[in-house]
Amino acid sequence: MKQKRLFMLSAVLALTLCACNNSKEPGGKSTEPKIEPYANPTMEVEFKAIENNVMVPSYVQEYVDAMKEQEGRVTYPHRVDPLFCNMDWETAAKQGDKGDGTKYDDDHSGGVDVCQMLNRNQKYENTPIELKWEKGDKDFSEAKVVFWSKEDKSDKREVAVADAGDSAKLPNLFRNTKYYYQIVKGEEASQMKNFVTGDYPRMITMGDISNVRDIGGYQTSYGVPTNQGLIYRGGEMAVKAFSDGGNQHSKNWTDAAQAVQEDVMNIGLELDLRTKSGSGTMKESPLNWQGEWAQPNYNPALTTVTEAGNVNGKAQYVRCAINSFDSFITDQNRKSEADNANRNLVKEIFEYYANADKQHVYFHCWGGADRTGVTGFLLNAICGVSYTDAIIDFELTTLTNNKRCHMHNSQNAHMPKFLNLFVTGHTFERDGQSFEYKYDGEKTLRYNADNLLKAMGVEEQTLEKIRGIMLPGYAEGKLTENEMVNKGWQ
Repeated sequence: MKQKRLFMLSAVLALTLCACNNSKEPGGKSTEPKIEPYANPTMEVEFKAIENNVMVPSYVQEYVDAMKEQEGRVTYPHRVDPLFCNMDWETAAKQGDKGDGTKYDDDHSGGVDVCQMLNRNQKYENTPIELKWEKGDKDFSEAKVVFWSKEDKSDKREVAVADAGDSAKLPNLFRNTKYYYQIVKGEEASQMKNFVTGDYPRMITMGDISNVRDIGGYQTSYGVPTNQGLIYRGGEMAVKAFSDGGNQHSKNWTDAAQAVQEDVMNIGLELDLRTKSGSGTMKESPLNWQGEWAQPNYNPALTTVTEAGNVNGKAQYVRCAINSFDSFITDQNRKSEADNANRNLVKEIFEYYANADKQHVYFHCWGGADRTGVTGFLLNAICGVSYTDAIIDFELTTLTNNKRCHMHNSQNAHMPKFLNLFVTGHTFERDGQSFEYKYDGEKTLRYNADNLLKAMGVEEQTLEKIRGIMLPGYAEGKLTENEMVNKGWQ
């Protein structure tokens, strides 16, 4: 009996050591932070298993999965292949199609089947995570669910329990992130539980504002995903209806949008890529997280924005009226706009991104498709996001409002023209000097995007600062060029 007890004790000890070793780094340091409950647990609740941790509709999941599967079959997922730059998808579908829509020819595969998925318009918004539990005889009226992901609970949020008292929905969560939660009512609190969200693009439901999503969360060539909650992209925010050359813009700023701003986004800078008329001659942003309409500076100096940070609670408003696609490169500035005269707009835009840690940025045009899409593509690219993910971020607009395919060269959606110019090169004239951008097909998307933006006037230190903000560990020198090479991204 003594030997049996000793054997059982040894087995338990071995299992314990195994569990400890699995939660530690090679040096013995635990990789799992110790998370304390928000409130002292005083009641046991029987929670049901979470049925779905994917915060996107099924058709979005299918599209992203198909893009990722395609990336695994092709040999050039992290570079730009000229094949994708010179034809629309209808033409590509006819060339070397093997019957399943996945082949161009024997050397190039993928693309057409995925583009076909984009042949529709949807209202793609965030799908909340739904928590359910056995109510029993407990009274959950006026109870709330408190949830957070950070050890210090600095991102703590709360939602009310549903009227039935047996469920709650948690919206607009970070992607691929572990969350902790408790039910709290007065002095009572349930035990703490946790779940991990799915690894799909973080779309955000923000009232009636369309096409809103987090630019962060994509895996990079540096071995880490980009930081979330710093830079957002989306459609326009209009506090009034107006007409722009026959185009009708609807009022879409609501109390619901304001609530998401205050509870989730905390945007401190609205970066408007529209023209003066396209913005309804707007000179202030509706964004404010102190419950009052903002009275911001209009086109403030960069130093003003960086010094203000988020401390004064008033969102700054800047309009940089740029063009999209190939015109983004060939016509950097709208000289006809009085407030844009003599401004190096591309340089200025990326300098604002470089301060997103102090002043969360929301950049947009009208629908968040073209001007926003090209700018977002380059922002992702300089952070080491793969070509596939950068294209996903561009094409997701299709699943919110307007069809956008990187091979669809019609309806003024000329992403192929931009990609073709990107892989061809361009000479810039600026301040009486000539700056040449040359595409290097042996280098990464990040390398070429860096060189394009530098030829357009963006400084190296700005690009480095953006990476320092968006890539955890980059500013501290923890990510090296060798890691990128070793992971097969070069």
